[in-house]
Amino acid sequence: MIRKRAPRWQSAADRAQVAAELMEEAESLTATGIASPADVKRSQLPPPLHVDFTQRSAMLGEGADAGATGVSSLPVEPESPPLPPLQAAQAFMAQGDPDAALVVLDAALGAAPDDAVLLLERATVQSASGRFGAARQDLERVLRADPAHMDAIMGLALLLSRRGLWIEAVPRLKRAVEIQPGYAAAWCQLGESLNRLDQLKEACAAYERAVELEPRNARALYGLGIVLDRLKRPDDATQMYRRSREAAGR
Repeated sequence: MIRKRAPRWQSAADRAQVAAELMEEAESLTATGIASPADVKRSQLPPPLHVDFTQRSAMLGEGADAGATGVSSLPVEPESPPLPPLQAAQAFMAQGDPDAALVVLDAALGAAPDDAVLLLERATVQSASGRFGAARQDLERVLRADPAHMDAIMGLALLLSRRGLWIEAVPRLKRAVEIQPGYAAAWCQLGESLNRLDQLKEACAAYERAVELEPRNARALYGLGIVLDRLKRPDDATQMYRRSREAAGR
């Protein structure tokens, strides 16, 4: 069971200590917490016999050294090291504990404040838990160091879209397709954002590019149908809706 933890505004040293404890705790979460058939079978076995090697040696006529050798020959399982910060944070998110994940990531970023992988993971955790402003700051921090970082560009564009900030999302999405013209998901999201802004011809072109790249992209086909409907092209829209249903297997 995950223990109640101190607030996140404790000192950096305290956060580091808590993070170390959390990473050890997260080690036990990566196995999903579900017993395997082997675990169940093992739990039903009788307890292991206690062997007194001194008595064993006496019974077999062996000396004390033989008993000591018997003890030292038993295999000893090494203690598992704590998980790395990224894996520990992901383990806590899988268990629905974003606060624990953030404590781990905060402490790790205290030691490596410009680590793009950790910043992106923290932005993901913050966004998933409704901390949109903090998530945006982390994404923009990555982009200040690397303006062409695709994961950060798309992460920020999706975050802005989720908040309904379509005007701000569009230039990020245009930047994404400029850097990676074959990225169908970026074209599809650009089409949606432009449609929301009533820029229908541009939205139609973006969706068509997404469909050209991925002819069975159900979302792009459906979005294109919506835009064609709005452009007073019902026959073309109906065809796109049908293709979308087929692509989705419905």
